[in-house]
Amino acid sequence: MTRYCLFDLDGTLTDPETGIVASMRHALSTVGIPEVEHGRLRAMIGPPLQDGFLLLGVPPERLDDAVHAYRERYTAGGMYENEVIAGIPAVLEALVADGWTLAVATSKPAVYAEKILVHFGLDGFFAYVAGATLDGSRRHKADVIRHALDVLGAPPEATVMVGDRREDVAGAAECGVRCVAVTWGFGEKADFADPGVIAVVDTPERLLEVLSQADDTPAR
Repeated sequence: MTRYCLFDLDGTLTDPETGIVASMRHALSTVGIPEVEHGRLRAMIGPPLQDGFLLLGVPPERLDDAVHAYRERYTAGGMYENEVIAGIPAVLEALVADGWTLAVATSKPAVYAEKILVHFGLDGFFAYVAGATLDGSRRHKADVIRHALDVLGAPPEATVMVGDRREDVAGAAECGVRCVAVTWGFGEKADFADPGVIAVVDTPERLLEVLSQADDTPAR
């Protein structure tokens, strides 16, 4: 059976904190939100942008303005204020060599995710990049995962989701997909207490070990 692995992007493949936080600050300033503590902005990395802005106090009637301002700053350079997690390229290379089909499943708009992967030389590892739509009609992780499964023709039982946030775990569970949670991103270990999580890993090397045994690992 073909094995499929879906990777979250922000906090899993790359560390985008600098560019995303700067773009959030620009957006919030544009709609009149005063300075927000760094930790609150960092906690918004991963979930859909629209949902995060509402939690940060952006009035619903100014949401479109905030999203527009964020994307203006982000596309002007913020998306590249980012770095690949050390050890990740070796993991991707080993999985592809072992016959896995890899895809990205991110709540970031797919058009941005694709550019980031190309910029960092990771695009060649992935058969497909599933992401949010710019209009927000597809932005929650479960919807993104379903889209990836449909495009790939991947059975949920032959698929593993790798991510760093509660949204990755919950989205995978909703789709009947097992999950490996990584601790180097923006989530907390308390977010990973779901029966579908087959492992919580602290290093890319350990991630590769777990995935190499995933065929024999039942959900716990």
